[in-house]
Amino acid sequence: MNIEFKDLGEHKIISVTGEVDLYNVSELKKALFSVTDGQYKSVVVDMKNVNYMDSSGIGALVAGMKKMKAHNGKFALMNIHDDVLNILKLATLDKFFTIYESENELI
Repeated sequence: MNIEFKDLGEHKIISVTGEVDLYNVSELKKALFSVTDGQYKSVVVDMKNVNYMDSSGIGALVAGMKKMKAHNGKFALMNIHDDVLNILKLATLDKFFTIYESENELI
């Protein structure tokens, strides 16, 4: 898994590439917790290049969202691969997260 950060207006974008599973979820948690401590108003996880995510990855996203809400910030997902989106829908988490189809919706 590879993780990159970039700024887009008031949004901090975390671009994740590769599979997110029990073996590497700690990298995602570390990245999320480094930007969800109140220093940014909005954090968006770009998942365009994530084609697999297990429950540990979903748990990390939920934890990131809760941490942002605790600091009155916004947390969203973007560019979700259909396979990952189906998992979120099965758990009804597609209603829990704000989901953008592309970066254009953020501007």
